[in-house]
Amino acid sequence: MTLFQHLIDGFRNRDLRQHVAALLGVALADYTPHQMTYDLRYLRLEGLIYRPPKTNRYFVTPYGWKVARLFSRLDARVFRPATAMMTANDAVLPFPLRQALDRVDEQLDLLIFDAFPLEKAG
Repeated sequence: MTLFQHLIDGFRNRDLRQHVAALLGVALADYTPHQMTYDLRYLRLEGLIYRPPKTNRYFVTPYGWKVARLFSRLDARVFRPATAMMTANDAVLPFPLRQALDRVDEQLDLLIFDAFPLEKAG
C-alpha cells in the first residue's frame, strides 16, 4: 500500500500480489490470487481500503493512511532502534525503555493468547 504509483490510480489484486508475496517471504505461486482477494476483503471490511462499485481497483481510505503512518512510525522510531539495541547488548537499553518494552511484550502475549488460546492438555 505504500507504493507511490498507487496513490492516484488505486491498485488491483494482481498489482499488489507480487509485493505481498515478497514481503511474506513466499513464492508467488504459494500466495494465490484467492488468498490476495481474501486479504483485500479483510482490509476492506476493517475500513483500511475501499473498492468503488463495479471496479476491480482498491483505494486506501483516510483511516488506512493513518494506520499505515502509525505502523511506519512505530517501526522507524521504536521497533528498529529497540531491536538493534537489544540484539547488540541488552544492558545498553535505558531502564525505563527496557521496562516499557517488557510491558509491550506482555500485552502482545495477552493479545495473542486471546486471539489463539492454547488447547488444554487432556
